[in-house]
Amino acid sequence: MLAALLFSMVLVGCKTKVSTVETMPLDKESMDMVMSSPSVVVPRTCLSGNVKLSVNVDGSPFSAKGTMRIKEGNGVQIGVTALGLIELACLEFLPENMRLIYKIGKEYTEVPYSDVTFLEKTGINYSMLESVLLNKLFSPDGRPFLQAMKDMSFGNEGNCITVTTKEINGIIYKFYIDKIKGELVQSEGTHVDGGKVICHYSDFCTVNGATFPHTILLTLEGVGSAASLQFVLDRVDTRNFMFTPRSVSSYKKSKPEQMLKLLEKI
Repeated sequence: MLAALLFSMVLVGCKTKVSTVETMPLDKESMDMVMSSPSVVVPRTCLSGNVKLSVNVDGSPFSAKGTMRIKEGNGVQIGVTALGLIELACLEFLPENMRLIYKIGKEYTEVPYSDVTFLEKTGINYSMLESVLLNKLFSPDGRPFLQAMKDMSFGNEGNCITVTTKEINGIIYKFYIDKIKGELVQSEGTHVDGGKVICHYSDFCTVNGATFPHTILLTLEGVGSAASLQFVLDRVDTRNFMFTPRSVSSYKKSKPEQMLKLLEKI
């Protein structure tokens, strides 16, 4: 399972093209809806919970259960467990690099984002990945959303209000906010030199006084492989916690291709 996940994020290429987006004036109704969205007014900096992860790469499905922990600015951890007790492996997205840790064999691999083909060619960085999983609106240039709003365009599409960023470093993001509930139900990122990432959110529940999606479906389009990742969350908590990367001081560092072969059996 983790082998397929790493393949889908590291080894795919990109092919599609998109045009730039022109900024349009903000209208009051759209502004009020966006400003009242939980994805804007309720800062989400932490997430922890149990997760069922389903991965499909080129029609080959894989699934596993485990935990997911995210802390803004610190990292994302996805741990795969056996019987809900023993962690077999862990995939970490840290601000500087991504790591795959095989705890049973005491081995790990570490890859800088500049070597991750899909991320490099789509312009997606760690901060964007973090915000997508936290169900937040953001700007591709790293500015706080409220500060960057003046450079975004607003529109109405069916049951949603859309917020579209201008092209920044070759990438455009489009967010869909439900007109009735104000929830961020979909995020799309498209790069001028590469593929498209679509994140669809559903099964919203109240978590610590604010709504949060319990199902996150991440789909990769316009890439060398057709890949989708579904996160079904349980026992979700958005309260603050201490984030600590997994220790690999006693582990052997292996090349990514060697790790993939070892992890095919998980």
